[in-house]
Amino acid sequence: MAQIEVESRCNETITAFDGGMGLGQFMPETARWIHNQEKALQEFDFNPYDPAWNIRAMILYDRYCYENTLCTGWYYAFRVYNGGIAQLNREIKLAGVCKEEEVEKFCNRRKIRLKSGILDLCEVNIKYPYKIFSLARRWR
Repeated sequence: MAQIEVESRCNETITAFDGGMGLGQFMPETARWIHNQEKALQEFDFNPYDPAWNIRAMILYDRYCYENTLCTGWYYAFRVYNGGIAQLNREIKLAGVCKEEEVEKFCNRRKIRLKSGILDLCEVNIKYPYKIFSLARRWR
């Protein structure tokens, strides 16, 4: 539930500035990939704005992220969900260890200029799991 809050503020109809869709803010390419990958999703019409599809897709994609990251744990799985597996696995390899603080030092991502200011994608990606962990406390 905390991940949905962080992603979309529980708004199933939202589309982000970068194209993220629905509760889990799936990017179009990732949404198509997970839908084609998972039989459990194929029972539904492909619709990232459908909460039933999106929540199932989030759970399945979280599992994929958890199982396919070089370092284990929800911190890493959530960073992959937010910023991509290739990018994070490269940062882990550069760090040479699975200590979060060390891996964070090797974050090298774009900065995007928005009307409201600069969006540092390293900062966003590193803070993402901590936001989920913080919000999750009230859902226990």
